[in-house]
Order: sequence, then structure tokens, then C-alpha cells
Amino acid sequence: MTENNIIKNLKALYKNKFGYSPKEIISFPHTASGRRYFRLQGKEKTVIGAYGKNKKENIAFLSFSKHFYKKGMNVPQIIAEKDNEFYLLEDLGNETLMQRNIHSRKNKRFPKELKNLYKKTIDQLTSIQINGAKGLDYSLCYPRKKFDKQSILWDLNYFKYYF
Repeated sequence: MTENNIIKNLKALYKNKFGYSPKEIISFPHTASGRRYFRLQGKEKTVIGAYGKNKKENIAFLSFSKHFYKKGMNVPQIIAEKDNEFYLLEDLGNETLMQRNIHSRKNKRFPKELKNLYKKTIDQLTSIQINGAKGLDYSLCYPRKKFDKQSILWDLNYFKYYF
């Protein structure tokens, strides 16, 4: 699907949800996943628009995200979706953990605030693993139902070759 068609669909989804078109659409750099992300800015609401051509992967992501959000986990809220290809997410801002790391470090040291942020992040990841697992529909897992040895090796090799 062309970028123009992706943007057209995301604009329509945004307008359907909020009643007006976004004023500006900013494209994010491509990622290894193949999904495309955009920031859609409107007069009152800014959201992240996403497109993924793999519907099974999107169904897993959307379902898991909704599940974690309902459990109070720190994940973006799913605002709207269409055809398991296009969806709008809550915009959590511009800064990534890596960017905070780079900007916060002075003299190659980790300041206390950065250490605390990493601890908070690890606590949240642990909570997702333990508390988020309860009631999760594992039948939607993608690309495999179990994270077995083959999946771990695939993940490690993916990291090795793409990062």
C-alpha cells in the first residue's frame, strides 16, 4: 500500500473518530517491523496513527494492548481501528527511553533520576509479565502460540542482524 493511501485511510479514521480532519500529519521513520507510524495533529487532539499489513499481527497487538490498558498498565490506549490494518493510539510524547538516556547522562555517568526511571521501567515490564498475563488470550499470539526455543533463537538473530 502506498504512503498516500495509508495517510488517506488514517485521515478518514481520525475524522470519523473526532469529527474533523487532522491539520498536520508527520511521518515517523520506517522501522524493522514494517509497520508505519504517523503523528496526526488536530485542533484539539494529537494521536499516533499506525498501519500494518499483517492483520494477524495487528489483531494480537490490538487485543493485548486493550487488555493491558484495562488492567492499568502503562501502554497507549487504542482510540480507533479499522479493518485490523489501521489504528489510532494515544500519543505519549516525543521522547523515548533511549533519548532520555542520551540527554540525561553527564560525563558518561547515570544520574540518579535516570537510574530511577530505569527501575520504574523494569518494574512496569515485570508487572506486564506477571499481572498482565492474567486473562490474556494467548490464542492470538503471533507469529507462534508459544515463545519456545525456536522463537527465542529467531528473536536473537533478528536483533543481531537488524540492530
